[in-house]
Amino acid sequence: MKHARLENLMSQSAEPQKVNPFYISFSDLMVLLAVFFLMIISMSKIENGSFEKLRSEVTGNSQGTLVELAERMKVIAKNIPQASVRMAPDGVRLDLQTAALFETASSYLKDGSLEPVWPLLKEIRDTNYEIDIEGHTDDRGLYQKVGDEIETNWSLSGRRASAVVQYLLERGFNEKKLRIVGYAANRPQVTIKGKNGDQLEEARSENRRVSILVR
Repeated sequence: MKHARLENLMSQSAEPQKVNPFYISFSDLMVLLAVFFLMIISMSKIENGSFEKLRSEVTGNSQGTLVELAERMKVIAKNIPQASVRMAPDGVRLDLQTAALFETASSYLKDGSLEPVWPLLKEIRDTNYEIDIEGHTDDRGLYQKVGDEIETNWSLSGRRASAVVQYLLERGFNEKKLRIVGYAANRPQVTIKGKNGDQLEEARSENRRVSILVR
């Protein structure tokens, strides 16, 4: 009798368990939703420039993207020595050498200094992107009295960015899309570590810039 019951239990356990297809579909749905939310989170951390570059590579179409804007501007910049254009992770960057725009330690634009750059600026003006105007100085400390105010690298970088913004506003840029940022010497484009003499001066010259970020 005991053997019969044991055989009956063993035969029942050997039978494949029936699974409701609803639960299989529901579990697949949960997995897909989890993947979807992970994609949203990861995309929210991708900067606009990187995202548009990735989109262009995936679709094979850069029309109407920052990638297309960067390519157009690079062609124009070939004829403008004081300007350089690059596609950065955060957007399109137009870097302008401050030596061509300002006198040493000054935040007043030289007369006509931005006119050669206007073809590049016009390309930016006609887009719908946000635009940051960033001022950058080199690493040499600045502390001087200008009138009743003290000028430092922080104030100088902000004033220079502000001077460029004023020029853009006078030429039809939308003020709601513009933002002024002063970084002083905290975001060098070229490291000065281990450099001296002419190499050091060249690195400092590259770090002194106004960078226009289209994002």
